[in-house]
Amino acid sequence: MELLLKNVDPKDFALLRNLSKRLGIQIEKQKESVDDKPDNATVAEDLREAIAEIKLAQAGKIKLQNARDFINEL
Repeated sequence: MELLLKNVDPKDFALLRNLSKRLGIQIEKQKESVDDKPDNATVAEDLREAIAEIKLAQAGKIKLQNARDFINEL
C-alpha cells in the first residue's frame, strides 16, 4: 500500500518518520515537483499585480513590454 502526504510540516514529518521506524514501515521522501499548481492566493495576488500594471500603463505612467519581447524572455 502507498500513502502520499503533501504539505507536511517538517516537525510532523519527523514524528511520522520516527513512528514508521518503530512500526517497521518503509518511508520515502520525494522532492517537490516543479510542476505543482500554484495555490489560489498566489494566483489572485498575481492577477492583482497584473491589473495594477495595466492601470498604470493606461494612465501613461509605465510602458508595457510587447508580446515578442515577453516570449523571447521565456
